[in-house]
This record gives sequence, structure tokens and C-alpha cells, in this order.
Amino acid sequence: MKIPKTPIEFDYDLWTTEDGKCMVRVKATGEVTEVDREIMKALRAEEKKLRRSYGSDGNSEDEDSEEKPSGADLSLDALPDDDVKTSAWLADPHDFTNDITAQMLEAELIASLTDVQLDLYRKCIVGGKPLRKYAREEGINFKCAWKRRELIQKKAKKIFG
Repeated sequence: MKIPKTPIEFDYDLWTTEDGKCMVRVKATGEVTEVDREIMKALRAEEKKLRRSYGSDGNSEDEDSEEKPSGADLSLDALPDDDVKTSAWLADPHDFTNDITAQMLEAELIASLTDVQLDLYRKCIVGGKPLRKYAREEGINFKCAWKRRELIQKKAKKIFG
């Protein structure tokens, strides 16, 4: 029984026996098992996706040749040779300083609001309730709710500037 080669980075060897059984060998443990067709299709699709991702400069193999190593590490366990250049993909691209600054400014805004303004801020501005519905529920004139919101916006403009 001939077991076909798969890329080094792919975790399994896949093959079908003469009687149609789908077989998988886990490279790390050497364990061999029979799987159903759906699992085999999924694993083959992943293997093909991996092969295609190499492009022209990645692994290429045929029956008579050895695998040629790819320049890209496809494992999270692999450590880059040059930490400065190749570890950039590990860095979180999100800058949390803007989030923290916004939270601090929002806390300052909340501290500057009166109780009725704070209620409108939480229910309408943060909660998304329509201003007209808020005014109806609170039993106030829509114009009064509108003015409260304008005062909140003026304070926010001063703080967030």
C-alpha cells in the first residue's frame, strides 16, 4: 500500500485503499484510522488549499522528487529567525489607547450631566431609543427632550473637542 506524500506543514497523510476505505495517518503520532467520506473531503480540501497557498515559490512535489521547503512558516509554534522583521504578524493591530481615551472622556461627560440629562443619554444616545418615544414615556414635551439632548451634545463637544 503506497501512502502519498503531503506537504510537511499538513498534519495528516491521506489515502484511499483499493477497497474504497478512506484512511488518515496523523503525522505527529503515526496513528492510522479510517474516516468517512465527508471527513476525507474536508481534509483533502484543506490540503489542496495549503498546496495552492504556496504559489510558485512554495513547496512543489511530484512522485520522483523531494519536497522543496517553503519560505513561510505555517505553524504558530514556529519561532521566526529574525524577531524584528517576521514577528510583526503577531502584534495586535488594534490600538487600545484610543479606546481608553474615549472611555475616559465619556466618564468625564457622564460626570458633567444632570440626572435628567444622564437618563436621556443612557436611554437615547447610548441605548438607541427614539427621542419622541422617550419624551412620551417620561411624560415630557418633545421640545424639552430635544433641548436636553442639545445640552448633552454641547457638553460632549466641549469635552471631546
